[in-house]
Amino acid sequence: MMQLTAVYARFFRSLNFDFMKRASSGYKPLPWDGVPGGAAPYPFVKVALDEHITTIVGANESGKSQVLAAIEFGLTGEKVLQRDFCRYSPFFLRHKDLLLPEFGLRFKGLTDADLPLIGEALGQEVDAVPEELAVFRMNTTPKARVYLRNGSDWALATVKKPSALDQLGMPSVFKIDAGVPLPDSVPIRYVATGQKKDAMPHAQVRSGLEMLFGAIGMVSSPTDFEANRESLRSSLTASSSVAETDLRKFELARTLLLDVAGLNPDLFEQLSTAIAQGKSGYATSIVDTINSELSHALNFKHWWRQDQHFELFVEHQEFHLDFMIRDRTGRTYSFDERSGGLKYFLSYFVQYLAHVAKATKEGPRARPEILLMDEPDAYLSSSGQQDLLRIFEAFAFPQDSAVPAVQVVYVTHSPFLIDKNHAERLRVLDKGRHDEGTRVVANAARNHYEPLRSALGELVAETTFMGGCNLILEGASDQVMIAGMSGILRRAKVPESQNLDLNVISLIPAGSASHVPYMAFLARGRDVDKPAVIVLLDSDEAGDQAVSKLRKGGPNGKQLVDPEFVRQLRDIAGLQTDNPGGVIGIEDLIPLEVAMDAVRRYAAEFVTDANVYQLKLDAESVFSTSGGTLERVQEAVRAHLSEQDFHLDKIAFARHVVASAASSDVPIAAREKLTANFSLLLRELAALQRKALRVQSSEMIKDRVNRIRDRFQTDHPTSAPRESVLLLIEEIDSQLDESAEADDVRAVMATWVRDYSLNDAPREPIDDYPAFLESFAALPYAGVTKVQTM
Repeated sequence: MMQLTAVYARFFRSLNFDFMKRASSGYKPLPWDGVPGGAAPYPFVKVALDEHITTIVGANESGKSQVLAAIEFGLTGEKVLQRDFCRYSPFFLRHKDLLLPEFGLRFKGLTDADLPLIGEALGQEVDAVPEELAVFRMNTTPKARVYLRNGSDWALATVKKPSALDQLGMPSVFKIDAGVPLPDSVPIRYVATGQKKDAMPHAQVRSGLEMLFGAIGMVSSPTDFEANRESLRSSLTASSSVAETDLRKFELARTLLLDVAGLNPDLFEQLSTAIAQGKSGYATSIVDTINSELSHALNFKHWWRQDQHFELFVEHQEFHLDFMIRDRTGRTYSFDERSGGLKYFLSYFVQYLAHVAKATKEGPRARPEILLMDEPDAYLSSSGQQDLLRIFEAFAFPQDSAVPAVQVVYVTHSPFLIDKNHAERLRVLDKGRHDEGTRVVANAARNHYEPLRSALGELVAETTFMGGCNLILEGASDQVMIAGMSGILRRAKVPESQNLDLNVISLIPAGSASHVPYMAFLARGRDVDKPAVIVLLDSDEAGDQAVSKLRKGGPNGKQLVDPEFVRQLRDIAGLQTDNPGGVIGIEDLIPLEVAMDAVRRYAAEFVTDANVYQLKLDAESVFSTSGGTLERVQEAVRAHLSEQDFHLDKIAFARHVVASAASSDVPIAAREKLTANFSLLLRELAALQRKALRVQSSEMIKDRVNRIRDRFQTDHPTSAPRESVLLLIEEIDSQLDESAEADDVRAVMATWVRDYSLNDAPREPIDDYPAFLESFAALPYAGVTKVQTM
């Protein structure tokens, strides 16, 4: 099936033309770059698309949203208006044959089965499967053009039958409506019928009834009715009108109940009738059925990580179903009492589930789909945005093989909607000066600082100690190497449990080993809430000194990071190195062949006149004297170039090592050795991260339980009713998460119910109160006690 790989636009709002390509001395026009009248070619602005998910970022007015519109215009060729023409284009209102913007799409993945449809679309026989196919919407005849590529040449063909392109597999656009939240309530009759006349909001029903009761005096006689008929009619008509925004919300709620939960509309007809006839027991049973199916269909705990106890359910009123929420506190809230972010996330989630339900029901589609979403971060918290990333992943990689994958393209301002595990998906747009228009920054994925920082204002995702866990490293080169190799291992399908998820762990470069203890103090030495921290250090003297300082602790000798969460490279078994001195720094994990390829790339970028392509060095010559791999390679290159000023920058070198790790120019054996080393390293760090998070969870539980215990003992110094202890158990349980440590606490509290007969005579004082207080004092340490006694 055809795969969309790039979108092209020219003279479209801020997507004027690729001014940097046009100014390049090596620019070679493509067949579609020409303009009418024989003027110099104007290259299209090209945005390459990832085959699964593409993230487009950029500053305000940089043209991000216009890329989404360009995809849609390129696919349909419809609704393109003259006012969309770039106002600062040299052709604006100056060329009779250039009145509309122009668009193009590029595809790959064609097969032999596609040849008849390609021939039908073009009205000619096509002998060989093209490597790529491009479709362009132009101003002059032929306005719909197809270009076929075999080898390096593109051949132009005219589209004779556009509908055949759709059959060939041109994607259809699918959108999640980012402006429609789930409503606070939905009319029961509307769920049953789907008709606009039944879609009156709760407030309008109430005001309409009040108006009718208030108008009784106006219809007390035929004369009064005749006199007030027109006034009543207009008032009733006004009160029964439904705003389009409310109707869209109700339709979303109906989709949730019918398509996602799989409920029958007749059920809501029965509910409406039962309420009207006063059969409250039957109505309650129907609502229980609705809630059971809703809970099963949503499985919301899997998607909403902010609250593992979250429940969405409905309660019936006279004419409406109210959406209600129960959270970790065990308390119930109406929708209007919660943040707008939750409503919007639920909206996105429901639309995703509805799409899955529809795809499952209808089976494979003739045309693939592409999801376009414009700034979905507008209403969501940072955690909500991270959860939305998981929905995008579910669109692109459905777990059910019966559900076709959807290509996702979205625009964002937020760093929390950038998947740090997949830098290759990122596209950064930059607004040029004056009449230059928008350009696509080609190397954004390789540059963590500029222009990405400019595009986002500041890259908040790199703020220190933001993640659920923080890995403190010696320097930025360690950060680049670990982040890059994590991505390479992920693309190699290494299990997630043996890799680092860069969306949930922050890589914190301290600047040097000597600064690591201070960074640990900043993370854990100042506040009551202490984030999970693990540390990776080199196995040199500076690393040893940092380990010693971490063991001594911070102010007042208080240990900031438990030694079990500190690793030096020498602690990790199985690492291999070409350096006879062993693994000292992270660069020693790099095989010499990979390091030399990275040096060639580095020299080509920074030392353009250096002849390093013929550089052949072996381990014996490089490591003729002792030292780290980076230092010894730098010295060997200095000797080869006869330039004592040659400097091998650590960060740049790390970046090129990551590129070399994925390059076919490097022997497979060397690449496999590199990935094996980093697989061992990241597996160890991932295990350390999980353990640190478990300890943090245990500490948080201990603190919460201790605070509740102190308050309870203050309120009940010598005795307590059994009912108070039951309420105490309920309060503690509401503060617990889904961790194993929390389950240990729950298990102990369950024994209290039995041992102290809490369900019998709840107003009576608890037996043996001192023994209960002793058990209560040990409760925060239930998980630790269990481990020590095993």
